[in-house]
Amino acid sequence: MGYINFKEEVFVAKKQLQQRKHNNNNIISNLGKKKEIEENYNPCAKYSYKTFNDETFGQNSNLDEEQFIKIENKDIVGSKFSNCNFFNITFKECRFVGCVFENCEFGKGGVTFENCSFLKEDSSKTPSLNKYENLSCTFLNCNIYSKFLNCILSFAIFENCNIKDTNFEQTDMTNIIISECDLNMIIISDCDLCGCKIVSTYIEDLEFKDKFKSKLDEKSFIDKIPIRYKTREEYEGLYMVYETIANKFKENTLNNNFGEYYYICKCMQRKTLRFFPKVGSYLYYLTCGYGERPEFAVYSSLAIIIFFAFVYLIVGIEIDNKEIIYNINTIRNLTFFKFISDFNESLTLSVGAFGGLGTINCKPVTNSYIFLDIEILIGIAMMGLGIGTLTRKVVR
Repeated sequence: MGYINFKEEVFVAKKQLQQRKHNNNNIISNLGKKKEIEENYNPCAKYSYKTFNDETFGQNSNLDEEQFIKIENKDIVGSKFSNCNFFNITFKECRFVGCVFENCEFGKGGVTFENCSFLKEDSSKTPSLNKYENLSCTFLNCNIYSKFLNCILSFAIFENCNIKDTNFEQTDMTNIIISECDLNMIIISDCDLCGCKIVSTYIEDLEFKDKFKSKLDEKSFIDKIPIRYKTREEYEGLYMVYETIANKFKENTLNNNFGEYYYICKCMQRKTLRFFPKVGSYLYYLTCGYGERPEFAVYSSLAIIIFFAFVYLIVGIEIDNKEIIYNINTIRNLTFFKFISDFNESLTLSVGAFGGLGTINCKPVTNSYIFLDIEILIGIAMMGLGIGTLTRKVVR
């Protein structure tokens, strides 16, 4: 059994997403009616409390970052941007409060957000002491080519977005929800991802470039990546993504999470291997689940014991000084109760051989010795493998 219950985590994340949307909508509705906000905010008259449709902000061309239009020190409050384009813009030290970006394009040369905030944490209601609204921004059905540098993206919602060639650097991404998105060529550097939820999202390329350490915690969850093309190239890409995720959990000493993503990583890698390495990978998988599934050792051991019990019946065993060998002739005259009796003795022999315990009433004939020796060796290996895997999980 895996450490992470993916179905339960996805259910919790989607429920959290609906609650956050409901919370945002209620607060934004009040903001739009009253058009009032705390004194420490100064809503920009040009961009706040408005709905923008089919507008283009910036220059409609491909420019270098040095040529971007700069928008600095603006508080953009309670606005909705629908079918808008943002091209070649640098937002610097801006605060976005309850903004919704729907069907927007952040493209051409890209859009940079530097020292920007997308979260209003404190409550507007009185009394406000120790009360938090956590009003965040929403990106819905957007194409995003951006850089977020030293930003506060906490509690932000990215839904049905295509996020490509985008960097998140030294950014607070705690409790962010990314749902049903496409992530391609994403670089994360020294970000806080505690409590983040990434669900039903296709991740094609993910890299951590940390000078210090990007943070994850027990509440951080990344859903299984849906498989689209079932090609070797896709499996190789997914294997690398899962390996990156696993290593980052390990770096944060979250060894149980590491083990779960390592297991998925190895399952993806197996699909890229050629015949003989794939056979070895299957054996590793079936015997102990790549060191992450102790119960697999039990299932495999039971299968091996039953298999050799049938082998002994076919090759031959001796019960009460009487040799029993199953072949076409003996099977014809075999009754069900006779088979159960013989199989019981053969199974006892197989269990004794597997556990190195010896036999009771029956013993192998000469032709069965080689199979007995093989089962003893397999039993020793399987017990060591099972105990080692179980110990590893318990220690974690």
